Amino acid sequence: MPNRIAFGLFLVLMLSPIYAQAANWHQVDKHTVLIEPTKEARYLLPNQAIIQGNKCAALIDSHGDFVALELLVAQMRSKLTVPLCFIVATNLDPKQLSGIALLKSAFPNALIYTPTDNTSTKNAISNTIKQELEQKLVGFEQSLLLSQQRISKVPESKQLAWHAKLQQAKQRLSRWHNISPPTVISVSKVITLDLGRYSLSVTPVEGYKGAALYVYSHSNQALFGGHTTNALPYVPQSHTQGWQKTLHTLKHSEQIKWVLPGFGKPYKSAKLRLPMQFLSLLNSKYNPQQVDELRQQYQQSGFSKSQFDAYFEQATKQKKHTSF
Repeated sequence: MPNRIAFGLFLVLMLSPIYAQAANWHQVDKHTVLIEPTKEARYLLPNQAIIQGNKCAALIDSHGDFVALELLVAQMRSKLTVPLCFIVATNLDPKQLSGIALLKSAFPNALIYTPTDNTSTKNAISNTIKQELEQKLVGFEQSLLLSQQRISKVPESKQLAWHAKLQQAKQRLSRWHNISPPTVISVSKVITLDLGRYSLSVTPVEGYKGAALYVYSHSNQALFGGHTTNALPYVPQSHTQGWQKTLHTLKHSEQIKWVLPGFGKPYKSAKLRLPMQFLSLLNSKYNPQQVDELRQQYQQSGFSKSQFDAYFEQATKQKKHTSF
């Protein structure tokens, strides 16, 4: 019985992840929708945002779950009243970039904006997307093959329903094989996206994983910062001084009223002090008392002790890795 249950869960997750079913759409105002993942996926899928003007819409950020993205595409087609003209990636995470490739296949006329890759490799972003897509498709194919093998061992009376699910998975896989790495526009200076009587500023900065972007809405003083503005930063790199400077600049900006991070709920700009202090402490010669004081500030803001400790330990490991 346990094996049968495990197999059922494996197949359901492979075909249609449970967190792909009910992303929450929050209408902030007539122009702005925040897309929040389900509670089960809040640490797996990042927040997204859709901003609509009179002529165009912009989608901010993506993720690597293709099933969830196909549901998002269906929702956007039914709800958007203007064409999707722009897709903005706030960082160069390969999984998010692969998701943008799927979105581009669904909205071929949309322009894609990404941070500028600072590596010396020509076409680095395109190659990153290509490699991520290839690895993802190989994984899907292996899962599908394994599912077919396991279903063949299920009693015939129960195979019909599973075969229908497999057929759905094969159709999805066939679509995904047709996705190709899209052409992207690397942002190296501040640009303005005109949505039709509504504009967004896209600014290149140093942040999560190095090169990053943030999107600012002048209309409602909203900052869409992605993982760079997570209240509790996950640090995947060793060079964080530039990231700290970015947060310092944002914290002291009088134009920003509220922030949408990559993970977690939107927050007022004053809360930018938390990730700024986190990175400031990380980049200094700190003592245990300073860490404890910062931990208490996070606990007062709703984070648990274990959450803070896990993230700070991860960050210090990255910093130690640099020193060699």
